[in-house]
Amino acid sequence: MARPLLFLLALLTLLVNDAAAQTLTASGVRIEWQVANRFRLFADPRSFKLHENAWRQYQLFADQQGLSAEDRTTLLARTSVLGSEHVLNDRFIAFSSILRENFDWRGWAADLHDHMCYDPAKRRYTACESLDDYLVPQSHAIEMWLSGAGAALPKDAVCEWRIDGLLVAEAACAERVSGPDIALPYPGGAELSVNVVGEAPILVTAQVRDLLIAGLGDSFASGEGNPNVPAAFDDQRRFRNFYPERRENDAGGDAVWTDELCHRSLYGQQLRAALQLAVENPQISVTFLDYSCSGAGIEAGILGPQTYVERQPVAERGSGQVPAFIAGDRDDGQLFRLVKDLCRNRPETRKGIPRCPDAAFRRPLDFLFLTVGGNDIGFSNIVAWASLREGASSNAASFFGATVSADEFRRRMRDILPGAYARLAAALETALPLASSDDGVFDPARVVLSAYPDLVTNEAGEICAAAPGDGEDEDRYPANQSLDMFSSWLTARAGRLAAVREQFATLHRRMRDLAGDHGWSFAGSVYADRMFDGHGFCAQNLRRISDPAEQLMMPCFGTAERDTQTCQSSLSGKPGNWRPYDPATQNYPYAMRQRWVRTFNDAYMVVNQKLKDRAGRIDEEASAAVFSETAGALHPSAEGHAVLADSMMLTLRPMISDMLSGGR
Repeated sequence: MARPLLFLLALLTLLVNDAAAQTLTASGVRIEWQVANRFRLFADPRSFKLHENAWRQYQLFADQQGLSAEDRTTLLARTSVLGSEHVLNDRFIAFSSILRENFDWRGWAADLHDHMCYDPAKRRYTACESLDDYLVPQSHAIEMWLSGAGAALPKDAVCEWRIDGLLVAEAACAERVSGPDIALPYPGGAELSVNVVGEAPILVTAQVRDLLIAGLGDSFASGEGNPNVPAAFDDQRRFRNFYPERRENDAGGDAVWTDELCHRSLYGQQLRAALQLAVENPQISVTFLDYSCSGAGIEAGILGPQTYVERQPVAERGSGQVPAFIAGDRDDGQLFRLVKDLCRNRPETRKGIPRCPDAAFRRPLDFLFLTVGGNDIGFSNIVAWASLREGASSNAASFFGATVSADEFRRRMRDILPGAYARLAAALETALPLASSDDGVFDPARVVLSAYPDLVTNEAGEICAAAPGDGEDEDRYPANQSLDMFSSWLTARAGRLAAVREQFATLHRRMRDLAGDHGWSFAGSVYADRMFDGHGFCAQNLRRISDPAEQLMMPCFGTAERDTQTCQSSLSGKPGNWRPYDPATQNYPYAMRQRWVRTFNDAYMVVNQKLKDRAGRIDEEASAAVFSETAGALHPSAEGHAVLADSMMLTLRPMISDMLSGGR
């Protein structure tokens, strides 16, 4: 018996030594992989890479700050999206005082607009083959590489890569391999293997977690004030001989949106949060459905149709011309649109709530992002109350939907908001497949409600200073300079600004408590942690006060006794000059600035929404009379939306961590 036993031991020793001799095993390397395009709304993987690289660059910046590990983690957690936004859109080389030579004044979204899986004409997610293809991926393209391969392997080593035994690439072992045919089946995943040519492979099992996230809400979700492609201006064409006109003063010069009727853009906070989830988690993918819409409320917008902020061509009525808002039909509510896309059959509506027959959903949701409530209680109306002059144009008041005092706003929060949220909560639970486990039970914690920020602080974090009443000195206050073109209708009032700020605090508490009542997750850090302090609509970086991006005044062609005054006609009749900057060459809608809120002047210089007649001609007088040019005023800028997304990420990261570690 001794000889066979010795033979067996020798054979085992030979096999072990042979395995140890394998190049990859002996080198101690392992297979790494990540999803190539982890944000599936972007049809072109290069669009995602733009944001992935910006995040990597911001992390390198954080590494250079000499912070402790804990402080570095805190910094990145609180400023992840904002830091990436600075890398992408800053007019200066990121985190420096050196101006870029090839700065694209239009912002990063301009080049991405035509490369999305959303069809603006059909207003559906059908631009990437079909809705089924977008919602239910069959596979995800991945990148694969060996960790430590550069130092541990011979330079001339060639590796063969396989997915479930099928050879997909042959390349130097130190290189990454990727391509459209190098993909993991979804949802089952596959076995990845790699070996040096002629040797045995090393193996790893890989599976992509694809998150389906939907967004519902109002203009603070849609990105209002921040079109994918902003309006461009001319230095020769002037409105009323003072103010800049668009370079193309017809329909071709309109700002460009992901969804025109909703003023939805790539800068919206919900989209940026979903995108950041994809950026930070290499082995997940995010399929995002966005239905948010400027002007939406709970009843008129999410649960039912709404009136859009875009207006129809000027319609003739008698001897005058009256612009009409575009209204949605009965199936145009955001919740209906979401259920329609998720359901394989035509939704049925019972008691005003859309339902998917036989619960035949294409797939369940993982998260629902929600930003809503302000319009239901008159958010824009209290802004009008705080800024409209006494006896101001009725057209201006009409555009804002009339005014609501601070007391009335408080009453609506108390009497209207609880019932509206309760109806919304019941509708979401009835209509949507939002569960955290395979039992299909609705999980309200997967509804993430975002808070509204404080909009009225200056660069010192104090409430915007304003004249106590109407008078000659109004223009000395930055708050008034931010609306100088519209000063005949608007003025900043210190007392009313303070009253509005008090209501922001009350609204935050009310939303936080109601979210808790319904089991929703509340992303409230943007207000609770005062993340907008120092960045309200009147804030300026005084160290860069000459930078056009920091100017609060509207460009105008003329002179005045003080730099802060609105332009006046030249008594001599001689040509004037543009001040404080040239609208054709120095308008930077997405350059970094101290204020994270679009002012009325900013809205004119970014969105510049115009009314058009039936021939597509601009009607300047009608546009000015109904304030259409200021659509987007007192909404977050792209930086502001990035901060709102960071607030959401503070709530989402622990949920994602729990989900990836074992939850559904």
